[in-house]
Amino acid sequence: MKIAATKDMKLALESELVIAPVFEDFFPESTKGALGSAGIPAVASKVGFKGKFKQVAFTEANGHFFLLIGLGKRGGFNHEAFRRGYSEAYSRLKESVGETVAILLPGIIENEEFEAVYILKVSHYYFDRFQGEKTTFPDLKVQLVTDKGQEIVEKAERVAEATNFTRDIANMPPSRGTPSLFEKMARELPGVEVTAFGREDFINLGMGGLEGVSRAATEPGKLVIMEYGPKEKKPLLLVGKGITFDSGGISIKPSEAMDEMKFDKCGASAVLGIMKLASDLKLDRHIIGMMPLTENLPGGNAYKPGDILKHYNGKTSEILSTDAEGRLVLADALSYGVEKYDPYAVIDFATLTGACVVALGNNIAGLMGTDDNLKNQIKKASSKTWERVWELPIDQDFMDQIKSDVADIKNTGGRPGGAETAGAFLRHFVGEKPWVHLDIAGVAWTQAKTVKTPYLPHGATGFGVRLIYQYLAEN
Repeated sequence: MKIAATKDMKLALESELVIAPVFEDFFPESTKGALGSAGIPAVASKVGFKGKFKQVAFTEANGHFFLLIGLGKRGGFNHEAFRRGYSEAYSRLKESVGETVAILLPGIIENEEFEAVYILKVSHYYFDRFQGEKTTFPDLKVQLVTDKGQEIVEKAERVAEATNFTRDIANMPPSRGTPSLFEKMARELPGVEVTAFGREDFINLGMGGLEGVSRAATEPGKLVIMEYGPKEKKPLLLVGKGITFDSGGISIKPSEAMDEMKFDKCGASAVLGIMKLASDLKLDRHIIGMMPLTENLPGGNAYKPGDILKHYNGKTSEILSTDAEGRLVLADALSYGVEKYDPYAVIDFATLTGACVVALGNNIAGLMGTDDNLKNQIKKASSKTWERVWELPIDQDFMDQIKSDVADIKNTGGRPGGAETAGAFLRHFVGEKPWVHLDIAGVAWTQAKTVKTPYLPHGATGFGVRLIYQYLAEN
């Protein structure tokens, strides 16, 4: 797929198909220019098109083929309506005749060019590498009618490609999407320095969380550290949970939907995708990406309920459930990253708790943290992407809930406030650094009850890549 920006409407109309937006109560200037303001009602009524939200219709007018997109009422139009409306139209491109497409924009909200290209690219992602019959799609030549130029098109393509890269890694089956694969992919990123710790390093450095969780793993556990950008600048530290398969360990999970536990590596996948994006765009930012990676399996040598583990910063945790393992490996990565790299801010991504899914559903991530400014910056960035967040508290009651009688803290505070007590656990390992924790358990892949959108089909979503790109662009 080749996407080019053009100011020339006449040239765009020579495409075999023109995507044109229409509202129930408003005709955008771009559509008027293509169809003529007098011709729109006649063309629309001919195909029973009223501009209702996500309504689409193929039609012919003035010697051109059009795909009309319904965007609903103008007053309720926003970025998410744009994304869902345009992705609905993009899903019909396989039905179109020809390989040249022009995209017209409504011209009433900011950043439409970026959204149009980004959603086009993520809408046509398919994870079919293990299928004999591959998904086929026309090799489209797309013209985006805008006066913004090619740069914004190329930037949106890079962000979309990094999102799809993240989805690819997260979708990998557990025997393929191993810690070693993550290390390999990290080492292939241009301009990114990579360090990888293994089991002996966990023991020598006192990373008891990583050492404990990885004991019964058949694939060697790793802590992969990626560094990008000018080292004279203070870095942003990104940490992603990478449990490449989570059986629950000794506290084994029910068999139903256990196959989805290949997605417990989505936090690490997001961090890897963000590092790829920084490399691709040659961002002038110093970024540290850390991925604590291991399987969580049962076995004769597995860590057990009742064990006490000592983490990198000296804190000890009592193990009540081996299925609360993500916070244990994050604890070592966070405390090591904070001490080693002295970051200006810390953000972690983790498919951490089912409690967060119960609280917020499958389309909103839980946000917790220590710094109001950083939290507000992430919220603001979130409002401009499809990656929605909602703040949950970590107050003293939640900190008290995970106090242990035999160690400093325990790795679960029970069912009440499960997302918040997990955040309270992590709070012990970031010191005084500005920190945001994103619990992405409900949003990292399209689960059974997810409200699906055409731009996020079945599988991993790549949550976090676009969000951090937006955050970095604004701060």
